[in-house]
Amino acid sequence: MKHCLLVVDDEPDVCDSVHDLLRREFRVLKAHGAEEGLRTLREQEVHIIMTDQRMPSITGVDFLTRAQARMPQAIRMLYTGFADLESIIAAINHGHIYQFLRKPWQPEELLDAVRSAAAEYDRLVAVEEDRHRLKQELETLNRRVSCLESQIERLGGTLPPPPPPEPEGSAG
Repeated sequence: MKHCLLVVDDEPDVCDSVHDLLRREFRVLKAHGAEEGLRTLREQEVHIIMTDQRMPSITGVDFLTRAQARMPQAIRMLYTGFADLESIIAAINHGHIYQFLRKPWQPEELLDAVRSAAAEYDRLVAVEEDRHRLKQELETLNRRVSCLESQIERLGGTLPPPPPPEPEGSAG
C-alpha cells in the first residue's frame, strides 16, 4: 500500500510538481487552499500533510494545527520560500510540524524528506498497535487475576502474603 500524501499550496504549479515527483512512490492528493485541504482530510485517509507557510487565507502553521485536530496521526510538513522563522520555530516546538523544508528544494531532498515522514508514520502506527495490544493483554491478565481471587474466596481461603525479598548478595 502506498502512503497517501496531501500537498496544500495556493500555487497549482507547486502541487503539480510535487505530484509529478512523488506519484510513483506515494498516492499524492492536491489541494489549492486550506479549505480544500481540510475537506480532503474529511474525505480521505491521509498519512502525510505537506503545506506552504504562505497562503492567502491562512498560514501553513495554522492549517497544520487545524489538520492535526482532524487527523492527529498524520505526519505534518511545512515549507516556505520566506524566512518566517518565529512562527515556524513555535510550530515545531509545539509539535505541529515533523519537518520544515525550504523552497526551492532539490527533487532528491524532497523525496528523502517525504520518505522519512512515511517511515515516521509507520513507526507511530506500530507503536500505537503495540500499545493497544499490551492494553488488551493487561485487561486479560486483570480479569484472570480477579477470577482466581474469586475462586480462592469461594474455597474459603485467603491469598498467602508474598515471600520476603531475598537479602542482597545471598546466593541460593
